[in-house]
Amino acid sequence: MSDPTSEHAEEASDEVSTCDVLLADDLGQTRELLAAFLRRLAPDIRIQQARNGSEALVLWQKHRPRLTFLDIDMPVQTGVEVLKAIRLAQPEAFVVMVSGYASADNVRDSIQAGASGFIVKPYKPQRIVEVLDRYRKLKAENLFPGLSINA
Repeated sequence: MSDPTSEHAEEASDEVSTCDVLLADDLGQTRELLAAFLRRLAPDIRIQQARNGSEALVLWQKHRPRLTFLDIDMPVQTGVEVLKAIRLAQPEAFVVMVSGYASADNVRDSIQAGASGFIVKPYKPQRIVEVLDRYRKLKAENLFPGLSINA
């Protein structure tokens, strides 16, 4: 059986199984960097990973993660396209857009599509912590007990 933190899109079934976080980025090294940071904060966190927008949407529909990180520029479907589909299915979903290009257009398109946050790559730990704190405050849930933030 494969490690659930690194499995890729599977056929969607009618049964929804939960995971804590979905990471979608076409660059495996980028996904692994963020996953490693999140695991340091919460070693038991359940993470799913996708290599493209289509895989991301399949995994999101199957697992309904609490927190989703979507790269904007992915093959098959862009992160913004996936974000719009997620918003239709679950308007309250917490979805953070990620990009190596912090252009005004990327940020504007993401916010207009309903992004809960925006992070520019390369990842800076403080920015990730800020997004996780925003999640904690909005959802009244702390997935990351290793996160020390002053309330």
